[in-house]
Amino acid sequence: MSKSPIDIYFELHYTGTQTKRVKTAVKRKVNGRYKTVYVYENKKVKVNKVSTKKIPVLPQTLPFLRTRSYEDIGTLDRRTHTKTGALSSISFTIESFFPGQKYKFAQTGYENPVTLAKWFEERQENESRLLVKIPAMKRAIWANIRSFEWSYEPGTRDIVYTMQIHQERKPKVKTIKVK
Repeated sequence: MSKSPIDIYFELHYTGTQTKRVKTAVKRKVNGRYKTVYVYENKKVKVNKVSTKKIPVLPQTLPFLRTRSYEDIGTLDRRTHTKTGALSSISFTIESFFPGQKYKFAQTGYENPVTLAKWFEERQENESRLLVKIPAMKRAIWANIRSFEWSYEPGTRDIVYTMQIHQERKPKVKTIKVK
C-alpha cells in the first residue's frame, strides 16, 4: 500500500513569548547634549506561533456534510414559493487510528500515539480553533473538534479514534437602515 497524495493537517495558531534581540532608542548625554542612541537589548516579545499535526493514517472515507434550509410558502393561486434559507457549516467525521509501530503506509514518521491522542483531546477541552487543511481537496477551514473518542488496542498498540470536526464561522447578518 503506497502513501496517499491526500494529507490532512491540523494547525493550532497561538501567541507565545520569545526572547529576542530588539533595537531600542535611548536618550544619552553626549558632549553636553542629549542624543538618541540605538541600543540592542534582549526583551521578551509576544510572537505568533503555529503548531501543526499531520494525521499519520488517513481514514477510509471522508464524507463532508453541508445543508441548506428551505421554506415552502403558499401563494394565493394555490402554488408554492420556495424560499432558500441559511447554509449550515461544514462538518465531517474522521475515523482512523494512530499507529503504535512503524508502518510503511503511514503518512508521517513514528510519533507516540498516546501523545497524539492527548494533543487532540486537549484541543477539544480548551475549545481551540484549528485550521484544518486538506490541500488535495482545496479545503482550508477554521474548525472545532466537537467529539473525540479513542481506545487502545493492546495487540498492535494502535489507538483507534473517531473525531467529529465542525466548521466555525461568523454568521452573515444584513442590516437595514430604518427611516
